[in-house]
Amino acid sequence: MAEPKKRGFLSKLGFKSKDEKLALEAAERATQQKLIDEQMAARMAAINAAALASARAQDADAAEVSDEEKAAQAADDQRQAEIQAARDVERAKQLAEEQARKAASEAAEREAEADRQAEAERLAKERAAKEAEEAARLEAEAKVRAEEEARLRADREAEIARAKSEAEAAELKRKADADAAERARLEAERLAEEARLAEERRVAEAAEAAQREEEARQTAQAERLAREAEEAARRAARAADRKAREQAEDEERARIAAERAVQKAKEQPEPDLDVTADGGFLDRITKGLRKSTSRMSGQMAASFNQRTLDSDALEDLEDILIMADLGADVAGKVSATLAEDKFDKTVTDLEIKVALAETISDILTPLETPFVLGLARPQVILFVGVNGSGKTTTLGKIAKRFGDQGKKVLICAADTFRAAAVEQLTVWGERAGAPVMSGKPGADAASLVYDAMNRARDEGFDILMIDTAGRLQNRTELMDELAKIIRVIEKTDPSAPHHSVLVLDATVGQNALLQVEAFKETANVSGLVMTKLDGTAKGGVLVALSEKYALPIHFIGIGERIEDLEAFSAPVFAAALSGVADAVSA
Repeated sequence: MAEPKKRGFLSKLGFKSKDEKLALEAAERATQQKLIDEQMAARMAAINAAALASARAQDADAAEVSDEEKAAQAADDQRQAEIQAARDVERAKQLAEEQARKAASEAAEREAEADRQAEAERLAKERAAKEAEEAARLEAEAKVRAEEEARLRADREAEIARAKSEAEAAELKRKADADAAERARLEAERLAEEARLAEERRVAEAAEAAQREEEARQTAQAERLAREAEEAARRAARAADRKAREQAEDEERARIAAERAVQKAKEQPEPDLDVTADGGFLDRITKGLRKSTSRMSGQMAASFNQRTLDSDALEDLEDILIMADLGADVAGKVSATLAEDKFDKTVTDLEIKVALAETISDILTPLETPFVLGLARPQVILFVGVNGSGKTTTLGKIAKRFGDQGKKVLICAADTFRAAAVEQLTVWGERAGAPVMSGKPGADAASLVYDAMNRARDEGFDILMIDTAGRLQNRTELMDELAKIIRVIEKTDPSAPHHSVLVLDATVGQNALLQVEAFKETANVSGLVMTKLDGTAKGGVLVALSEKYALPIHFIGIGERIEDLEAFSAPVFAAALSGVADAVSA
């Protein structure tokens, strides 16, 4: 059984809720319905009794029933009517109870609905209360934040106002100090001006008083200074004469050393392969190297014209020599040689050139190696180098010289990639009276060399000269092909090649060092030929190469003519490269 609903606060005060009012109305309707049902049952019983009595009377009339029977029948009818009325009343009660139950159920449903609505209203009120509470809390927090922001804003404004006030005060103080300083400066200037004027008056008075005495003193001092100047002039003249004599002696010693170097170069025996040309051996080399050395000589003449040889001078000299591609080691040796005898002394460019010539000659003399043929026949000479180094032309010139000596020469044009190489060698072969073996463009160079080796051996040639294709030292595939040619030569004659000549272009400068390194490893270079020393090259690169690799030097090229390929002479080259030869001949 459901617990009775608790009375609300208003019910306790005597107020009825909506649900209570509905329940009371339902109860009143049930009571009224009960009264109506009872009245209805009574009327129905009377009606039923009347009907039965009427029916009995009609039946009695028809049957001529006696009064006693009629009375008995009436009583019986009355009883039946009462029973029927009781039944009707019972049914009416049942109907009333059903209606009452139905009304009570409806009231209960309405009461439950009212409870649900009341709960919903309670929850709504609770939510509203919570929302109001949250709104109040947020409003309070917002108020606190607003107050904090207002306080911070007020603090910032106060700070700004304070800083502004301080700045204004500082500016006012600065202006006041500046005004005070300006007034003080003006006052000091005024006082200084008054003091200056007073001092000028005093000085003027003192000057007027001392003028006559000063004139007398100056006259005496002038006489004394004149005597001292005359004595100093005599001392300076003696020092100048002494310095001139020392300089003349130094120049004479340098000239004698230069002449001695030139004479030594002239006394060198002419190489077997030399060809008669205009001028002597030294003259031709000097003329050919003039373009290479003119810049270095000019820099020396400009930097060492009666200059004291101190640390700065030695550093300038090393810079000049390094720029001429002589290398840092050679430049250091020349500087050290000069510093031993001439440091803090006055030197001339000729003395510098003589020291340079002596150092270069000392480095190159051990490498001065004539091109000498061995006993094996044929002598296989392999020419290697990069594109444009003058390799083919150098081979042709040497072939011409061998031909003029009566040697039987065979030329192999193993540069199968450049048609012009075959044409050049053909011309030189005609000049030397030497046949030229060549293949089709793009043919296998190693196969051509193999055929040339067999022909030279079979036909009794004294010399086989092999021209190879120009190769960049950093191209691995080209260097591998050169190695293949060398393997073919060694397979045919294990002692060959008897000479592996690297032809270098002097105009490439320091890059020549990289070329020597690469070809020395691949082709086992046995000697060098340096070409194009007559152009814009700095011939010092040959000295740098010799200092680092110590390879024999056979020839130098100083021009296009056949006589411009000279057998290498270290003293002659040193005199020409250093500028000593030009200085002496001038």
